[in-house]
Amino acid sequence: MSDQFIKTITKNKYFRAFALDGTQFVQEAAAAHETSRLASIVLGRGMLATTLTAQSVLKGEERMAIQINGRGPIGNVVVEADAKGSVRGYVTNPQLEAIVDENGNLDVAQAVGKNGALQITKFAPYSNPYIGQSQLISGEIGDDFTYYLAQSEQIPSVVGVSVYMDHEDQVQAAGGFLVQALPDATEQAIDDLELALKNMKPLSEMLTDGYTPLEVLEEIFGKGEVEILQVAGVGLAAEPTKEAYQEMLTTLPESEIQAMIDEDGGAEVVGKFSGKRYFFTVEELNDIIAIIRQKSDDA
Repeated sequence: MSDQFIKTITKNKYFRAFALDGTQFVQEAAAAHETSRLASIVLGRGMLATTLTAQSVLKGEERMAIQINGRGPIGNVVVEADAKGSVRGYVTNPQLEAIVDENGNLDVAQAVGKNGALQITKFAPYSNPYIGQSQLISGEIGDDFTYYLAQSEQIPSVVGVSVYMDHEDQVQAAGGFLVQALPDATEQAIDDLELALKNMKPLSEMLTDGYTPLEVLEEIFGKGEVEILQVAGVGLAAEPTKEAYQEMLTTLPESEIQAMIDEDGGAEVVGKFSGKRYFFTVEELNDIIAIIRQKSDDA
């Protein structure tokens, strides 16, 4: 079953809420990058939170790129997502070894660090990129997105994300939710939401129990208390083809391509987001040089 995202509004019109089952794309990303148990959780949380945020603030052809740099051993967490449900991401140190807290649990906050910032860049056709930034407050990622939305977007929100790993260090379940207060939300309604979030079943438990995105939101607001506005599929962004990478190579100086031939006997291109590798032979690089020369002659 493919991953699914839903957008809803509460029947009292006080909140809009989003929920996501991202198990498949987190599994695929973890496999592509051969991430460790801890890195899989960090990358997965980043991809889930970015997807939820993108669906809440983007429209049409808009897209966003996020970078989390808390100066922790995981390095940078980089994710891109668009309004159509595509997402891709990577972490600088995908083989990070386990770091545990005092209770023996994997310590995401220490891996990410919190001596840094969450930066979100939004891209829209025919306009300059918008860059927003907020300090990391916990390194847990969900809390940091919550803070960003309140500070940079001026939207009272709460973001919850979870990645559950099995005993073989494989992603078993991944998902999350985002709740935003609407202008008519009363103080009492917000207080009730905070209490519901405090008392609800842990998100990781709901995911492993097979809760659907709608059931996750009903756990927060009550059964039958939300109206579905949109249901859509989400998944990993398409990987550029070898032909696309070849076109990118034709934008380099001829001397750089020649150096690949003379020094390495070919070239290997590794997709940062996918981990896929494409090898270009000497003959293929010579063809690229011919294209570069033709472009120069035509200029």
